[in-house]
Amino acid sequence: MASTFDATFTSIHQMTPRVKQYLLQVDGHTFSYQPGQHTVISFEQDGDTVKRPYTPVNLPGTDTLALAIKRYEDGTASTWMAERSVGDPLTLTELTGNLHLRDPERDVVFLSTGTGITPMIAMLKQYLREGTGQVAFLYGERTQEDIMFRETLDHLSADHDTLQVLYSLSHEEWSGPTGHVQTHLDEALGDAFDDPHYYICGIPPMVVDTEERLQDRGVEEGRIFTEGWESEAV
Repeated sequence: MASTFDATFTSIHQMTPRVKQYLLQVDGHTFSYQPGQHTVISFEQDGDTVKRPYTPVNLPGTDTLALAIKRYEDGTASTWMAERSVGDPLTLTELTGNLHLRDPERDVVFLSTGTGITPMIAMLKQYLREGTGQVAFLYGERTQEDIMFRETLDHLSADHDTLQVLYSLSHEEWSGPTGHVQTHLDEALGDAFDDPHYYICGIPPMVVDTEERLQDRGVEEGRIFTEGWESEAV
């Protein structure tokens, strides 16, 4: 069983109309994990224990985790989190999971939708610190106001010639790409990438469809990384 920690909300910030970022601090503890892995929060509600996995967007080595969580109208945990205040307590676990950077010397492609962006942000930060190749970051959302971490990504792409960022919107006409983000793989990669590793996170149909598209392109299974449960959910 994973170790649990008593954390405290130290900051709550509204990122988009439906997403808040939470800073959770565990006094006296230094988090050690691979960027892209997730923690599990737990709380009591109506006599039941509710548990949900969330991925921090910050790098390890401090006593704080930064979580970005979207509120859903029928979401038990996301609604509960949206009602928290600075100073409130929360129980969370040590971090685990299949999504983490395998080889910083390989070209990489990060592809995500919605809050599936959170492990990608953490891995991107690690890759830009340690990686030596080309990196593409493809992110799909509904509208421009829903895009999470847009300022961060725009700043990083301005600072790093090796980073290319593509946003695709499914519910808004604009000057950029539209439709499902995975349909833009060809235009994003071109001939600039040398047998990259692919990291994918988002709603299960997108993950499965992306895997199938990559396999049709001749990408071996060993170069595609997801959490691993998505096929069963489709």
